[in-house]
Amino acid sequence: MKTHAALRFLAAATLVASVSLAPAQDNAPGPLRSFLGWMPMQPVTAGGQLLLDMHRFYFAKAGVGEELVLPDPDPDRFTVRFNKVTFRLSVEVGKNVSGLVEIPLRVVERSPTPGGHLGRKDTAKSVVDGESGEEPVLQGVLLVGVQPADGYTFSYRANRPDVEKINVAGQFNGWNPESHPLQPTGEGDYELFVPLPPGPHAYKLVIDGQWALDPANPEKLDDGTGHENSVARVGVTDRGRPPVVYASATGEGQAVFRLVSGGSDITQISSVVQMPDGTSRIAAHERTDDTVTVATGDWPAGAWVRVVVADAKGNVSNAARAPVKVSETFQWQDGIIYYAFTDRFANGDESNDRPVDDERILPPANYQGGDFQGIRQKIDEGYFAKLGINILWLAPLNRNPDGAWQEYLEPYRFYTGYHGYWPVSHTEVEPRFGGESALTEMISVAHENEMFIIADLVLKHVHTDHPLWKEQPELFGSLELPDGSKNLRRWDDQQFTTWFEEWLPGFNFDNPQAVKFLISNAIDFAVRFKLDGYRLDAVKHIQPSFWWRYRTALRSAVDPGRKVPLYSVGETFMDREGIMSFVGPNMLDGQFDFPLYDTIIEVFAKQDAGMEELERSLSASEAIYGKETLMSPLLGNHDKARFMAYADGDLPDPEISDEEEVGWAKPPEVDNPLAYEKLKLGLTFILTIDGVPMIYYGDEIGMSGAGDPDNRRMMRWDEKLSAEENSVREHFSKAAAVRQEHPALRYGSRRLLVAAGDRYAFVRAHLGDTVLAVWNRGDSLTEFVLQPGPEMADGFYEDALSGQVIEVKEGRAAFKLESMKSALFVAQ
Repeated sequence: MKTHAALRFLAAATLVASVSLAPAQDNAPGPLRSFLGWMPMQPVTAGGQLLLDMHRFYFAKAGVGEELVLPDPDPDRFTVRFNKVTFRLSVEVGKNVSGLVEIPLRVVERSPTPGGHLGRKDTAKSVVDGESGEEPVLQGVLLVGVQPADGYTFSYRANRPDVEKINVAGQFNGWNPESHPLQPTGEGDYELFVPLPPGPHAYKLVIDGQWALDPANPEKLDDGTGHENSVARVGVTDRGRPPVVYASATGEGQAVFRLVSGGSDITQISSVVQMPDGTSRIAAHERTDDTVTVATGDWPAGAWVRVVVADAKGNVSNAARAPVKVSETFQWQDGIIYYAFTDRFANGDESNDRPVDDERILPPANYQGGDFQGIRQKIDEGYFAKLGINILWLAPLNRNPDGAWQEYLEPYRFYTGYHGYWPVSHTEVEPRFGGESALTEMISVAHENEMFIIADLVLKHVHTDHPLWKEQPELFGSLELPDGSKNLRRWDDQQFTTWFEEWLPGFNFDNPQAVKFLISNAIDFAVRFKLDGYRLDAVKHIQPSFWWRYRTALRSAVDPGRKVPLYSVGETFMDREGIMSFVGPNMLDGQFDFPLYDTIIEVFAKQDAGMEELERSLSASEAIYGKETLMSPLLGNHDKARFMAYADGDLPDPEISDEEEVGWAKPPEVDNPLAYEKLKLGLTFILTIDGVPMIYYGDEIGMSGAGDPDNRRMMRWDEKLSAEENSVREHFSKAAAVRQEHPALRYGSRRLLVAAGDRYAFVRAHLGDTVLAVWNRGDSLTEFVLQPGPEMADGFYEDALSGQVIEVKEGRAAFKLESMKSALFVAQ
């Protein structure tokens, strides 16, 4: 493998199995420093527990004894613990707590004792934040947003002194007799509060292993088998809307935030400064009526101030952030990603066309001629600039195998490596795409045009034609499981070891040499080709311990000297909590938001759910991911059937359940012009929410397609486009331009105005910039009466998509919007 000596060392340094990595050497690209990154607000329900893998946020260098120092517990409010073995931080919140809990974290050095052990330093270095103690190497703030719990307090009074253990089991815990023990509260009294949603919940007590009805609860329910269960009934609590906070001004030594009450008095405020090096600390603030001011003093450029509030009912607001100094330097929030799927995007050089000559391969599964030269030509023509695209995502760069390869499952079709995900080399660039020279020239042209390049990186496996598989098979896991079955596509029960195909051996991530090889390759490609980021394939099938080693190495070897750090965005098909288990400033910057994608398809394409569901899904993403996280919303990608196949009614197919088979048997075509209007609604949505939105090639013109490979048809260009397809592209360009021109859509706070049936609207605000986003999914002209003030001052606003003008008067706006239209109202 071709790597510089410094790169080889850096990767090797990441292989230490303990928390700390080896100290940097003189020839290393950069020193391996301890790191504690910004921590987004973490949501939890009162009475619940928060469990964080601190590898997501914290890296401890080797050679220096460091200790994570926690605040003293407040038993009535919270208890915090850190397990040095598992590297997990747990926070248990009292059942009567609501609102905000600030937990300062400090990393301090411990001096070696004469016996070689670590102990406290003899004297304190300084006074930290007004408290005597060791000067921290790093410091941070964990803010926990505690929502009041709807739930039930299970109680039991023992009628005999020898009772040892009492548990509650029910529908809420899968009838587990061990997971929910009641706690003693007095002599013979036990109780446990369990957060539960409103409604009835069947349960039984388990007293020293014996199942019993709750003697203190007269309500019972037949379980359908002739037996009874006790019933815990949880009522509905209406707490109103949460408050909203937004950044209104910054500069001249202060950051100013405005508060918008949801109907209850605001009683708690958290203000935190987040420094460029990743550290953070609690910042002083002053409140005057609906304004919070934070003095920023001499804080450096690149620092941010974050403010969160809570009201008297325990409702927690959004997190609002303001830069200490407004910068013109590109941030990843300023980007829009376009996946130019290399083989199918544009054929700029027919001399490298070399489809595999095998009659068993059908055309959709073979090379079709797209290459780096084709992408470069589109850059030169200004295609991406007109769209508003400034980040290109390329298919994997590595060379792929020749020949036909048969899939593991029926109907056993043959495929080629046209997509790039079957590496046979980790140093050579795919010659059918133009090779190293064409790639280098294309990236250079992209950078000259102020575009950024992220490349797909395949870390999970190689192809059996890869020399590494033949020469060092010990770097890979076993295809055969102990029970004799094959470890193929075992996505869940063998999550980190499964192979995708018999000819795609998966790396053994417990082998330090495998980790060394893969991290060296990631550094080599990033440095050699001046890449700006990676899209990371199959993240959930690679152990989390790999990802913090990957991030630590790249932070040291690639980021120094860059104006913008490398962006790492992953692909993980899990729920939001599962997705976030791989995300943090010491792991990945973000991942594609597939849970939100699923809702987008239901709401905009299929129209099987109302706008209420869209708001619930978006709010869940905002709460769980946090304001600091660079997630990527999307309408589709190369693994999903096209949006238009759902919007036009071709999917789901009433006869063929497998979407891939639909693509082979009856490839969808767009028949109903209304489907293009659905697509416009969805495009507006992903361009008006947080994150780094991604568009898959062809979605800007409404290409259709069922499952892979039908969703990877060759891109169609101007002379082949219909009027409807051109109108979609024009709409995307307009909406993308609004996003680029209005920081409120990239950095701002969001306040919901309406989400009911076919109507949806919210206002976004940031540092004096505001945008009112509105959708009418209905089949007729619809009236909206909204309250976009105080974010939007009184005056006239124009829809950047249609030119319609509305007036905001006394904070109120009334207007009508045409059927199947979205609007983005901005100041005239």
